[in-house]
Amino acid sequence: MLKDIIKKEIQEIITSPKFIVTFIICTILILLSVLTGISAYRAEQREYSAAVALNKTNLENATDYGILGGFGFKLNRPPQVLSAIVSGVSEAVGRVTTVNVTSDPNLIDSKYEASPIFSIFGALDLTFIVRIVLSLFAILFTYDVIVGEKERGTLKLILSNEVPRDRLLIGKVIGGYISLLISLVIPLVLAMIIILLYPNISLSGQDWARVSIMVLTFFLYLSVFFTLGLLVSARTNKSSTSFLVLLFIWVLFVTVIPKLSILAAAQLDPIPSVHEITAKKDAFLHQIQEEFFKENLEWNEKHKADTDEKKYAEDAKKYREEQDQRFLSQIEDNSGALERDYQARKRAQEGLAINLSRISPASALMFSTMSLARTGLEEYDRFLASLRAYKSIFAKWISVQIQKHPRFSGSGGNRPKIDLSDMPQLKFEPESLGKSLGRTLPDIGLMAVLIIVFFAGAYVSFLKYDVR
Repeated sequence: MLKDIIKKEIQEIITSPKFIVTFIICTILILLSVLTGISAYRAEQREYSAAVALNKTNLENATDYGILGGFGFKLNRPPQVLSAIVSGVSEAVGRVTTVNVTSDPNLIDSKYEASPIFSIFGALDLTFIVRIVLSLFAILFTYDVIVGEKERGTLKLILSNEVPRDRLLIGKVIGGYISLLISLVIPLVLAMIIILLYPNISLSGQDWARVSIMVLTFFLYLSVFFTLGLLVSARTNKSSTSFLVLLFIWVLFVTVIPKLSILAAAQLDPIPSVHEITAKKDAFLHQIQEEFFKENLEWNEKHKADTDEKKYAEDAKKYREEQDQRFLSQIEDNSGALERDYQARKRAQEGLAINLSRISPASALMFSTMSLARTGLEEYDRFLASLRAYKSIFAKWISVQIQKHPRFSGSGGNRPKIDLSDMPQLKFEPESLGKSLGRTLPDIGLMAVLIIVFFAGAYVSFLKYDVR
């Protein structure tokens, strides 16, 4: 009997106009999102390769360690291959930074900064399509699954044939959910075939594992709205009421709660702005410069009576080197302390906003897929942290080179290029699958809990449902 109910439900749905429309729209959007995502990733690859080559050329032409340390050199954030599927924050955050001995590196030149028009509508990726489009279709498939049968009189007729209510509900759930997944799975398979066949796009075994877990989160997310639709349909007496209630809840889950969580976190745990931190760093820099200028005057006054010019030059050189070391060390310590405090408070605020927004399954889906695609805030923060750790290593290397090669610190004349063979290189390892999955598990668990709660509510409600 259960098999017959499932078969009947699938046949009714896949032959309906709403299924045909759903399937066509999903197929077009999913294939379009993957094609545009691949195109954007390949464009970023070309830009990254060109930028790396140019940065290398500029470094190789450097002739002075002091100038290199002061002006620094550029580094580019490498693109992630899975950004072709889930763009995350990769288009909103910066792609380029300058590493020098004085300032902390910050990523600038985001895609939105270069072309603000893209920030108006955002990216069209798989997460967006599932989060917005397919969740609405899940509501469309379920808002009248029970109350609609009641209005048409078919529910009373079916139950009069001694069909158990629980079996009828389970059959409708399985048949309806399979029909909904057809609209997602077939376009997804076509999209994955495109990725496999597309030139210059190569996914590793770990990448395919990440994609598989993403698809699982898509299924769970759609199950949340599917079971929610089932619950509301079993708690209302009119299809129109069911649809309006579901639409209201959808707006709360998808748009209102994620935005309110950010505002709430900003009020509950405020942090200073980037401009305030920069102002504090600049104020300390001016203070140190004034102190060192006074020290220079005092030292010159103290040694102006020295008659041995050679000894005076040696003492002056030694004093300047020690002073430079103290200058760089104090700036580094102050900037590092301010930055560590700011980043810690920023991470705490972001964590609060994320945890508050997880009430919404839409937020849970976004955070989990971005973590799996390595295009989320965590990967951005990890790369920025590696840059700042590298900046300290680079500053120490520059200081050593200036002491070893003081002749390169002056200006004028044709000087040979500096030796970069022992220059430290940035080492950044993308996050492992295990850590990404660990970060994703709370979101998967939340969606699983919502599915159980909604289905249990629908089950109990349908057992007591008045079919008259």
